[in-house]
Amino acid sequence: MNNTIKPAYYLILIFGIGITFRLYNINFDDLWLDEILTFWIANPYDSLSESFANHRTIEQVPFLFNLITKIYFEIFGYDVYIARFIPALCSILSLLVIFFLSKILSSNNAYIFSTFLVSFNIFLISYSQELRVYSSLFLFNSLSILFFFKIIKTNRILTNVLFSISSIISILLHPFSFIVIFSYINYLIFLYSKGQKFKYLYISLLSVILVFIIYYFFLYSIKYSGTPSWITLPDIKFFTNFYFSKFFGSRLVGLIHLIILLYLMSCFFIYKIKKDYIIFFSFLIIYSYLLPLAYSFIFSPIILARYIIFVLIPIIIIISHLTFEMKKNKKKILIFIITITTIGNLYTEQTVQQFIKERWIYKPQFNKSLSIINKSDYKKYKIKIKDEVLTKISAEKALKNYIDHLSQKKNYDLEYLKFDNSFNDSFWSICLYDLNDNNCTTNNSSVKKIIRLNRVEIILNN
Repeated sequence: MNNTIKPAYYLILIFGIGITFRLYNINFDDLWLDEILTFWIANPYDSLSESFANHRTIEQVPFLFNLITKIYFEIFGYDVYIARFIPALCSILSLLVIFFLSKILSSNNAYIFSTFLVSFNIFLISYSQELRVYSSLFLFNSLSILFFFKIIKTNRILTNVLFSISSIISILLHPFSFIVIFSYINYLIFLYSKGQKFKYLYISLLSVILVFIIYYFFLYSIKYSGTPSWITLPDIKFFTNFYFSKFFGSRLVGLIHLIILLYLMSCFFIYKIKKDYIIFFSFLIIYSYLLPLAYSFIFSPIILARYIIFVLIPIIIIISHLTFEMKKNKKKILIFIITITTIGNLYTEQTVQQFIKERWIYKPQFNKSLSIINKSDYKKYKIKIKDEVLTKISAEKALKNYIDHLSQKKNYDLEYLKFDNSFNDSFWSICLYDLNDNNCTTNNSSVKKIIRLNRVEIILNN
């Protein structure tokens, strides 16, 4: 009786803590630039064609996430303070999906360990409180992988349909999801070589590939203007940790997880552990790095940690499941090291520290900037953006939309001045570091006051 109750207690605790980390203080920071762009594009008061046109001027990723956000605002109201519940909900649902995925792959208690690692992962927690596509990307790729393995176990038509839907949503959220599809193809070739055939799954996978080809080769490539120019090629440091320092919170903890992953994968191949699904997850890890790196070095840089957020799925599954395949003493040692380093690192992060002391501010302080302007004798403001910014017009519109929204929530009486306005009275310039090369310094003799806040400055001009 105790053996059946204990896992349930562990899971309730893990889920409870994971959900708390994702929801607590969700609106502590103001939106940063990319979130402001999503908030502007998803404005429910704009028509669908207007939102899509705004999206095309400034985004490189597909429109689907912004469309989902727009529909959400139309249902629940256009309010910045409920916006981040979209990624938070996706991240919370991901905990359940990884739990079910891990549970169908193995009959031992590895699913508890998998759920713990996802629930306590600082990278996933951080993006659960950011109004961008990445938490939803992780969720739908998790669902796609879950249904993929359910098909292999049951081969039901309904599961094939669910697999197709979740996979199509994934590739329409972000083109990097094709890495998961490519891994499916390789794994099915491996299973075919062992005499395992899945006719309906082949059809489902073909339909997903056709959607990818039609969208990205005939629609997306025409409408979008290349890759982000600010992404650079990975340096030597990248090849020493492969983003594990970002995924797990610090260089030391990331290195520990990378070493353990490599050790467990070597054990899998050396001792020929009979867990075929590890082959798929190995493919997914390799291709998640290999394909974007190859494109980056041949054409233009495209790889970022958040673009391959789904690589955490195979990393966590392999670590948790192969740990439980080790002999008793090795298993205990590995579980102890991974658990202690995960919890220890999390303790140093603001996710936990906010329960102990005042939380640090990481993102631009727009609310405080507007409060200072509203309390001053001058209520007029401009938005300062460096002329070299290619998306200057769209960025200005997005910032104004966000500032207007915050001002209305607080009943501020602020007036926006366009750049071409001639104005003789004093006014404030709002300078966001992200749109001014992290430098708002000005030599203008008309400047009366400069107030520096986190990631933003407000400048009073004559």
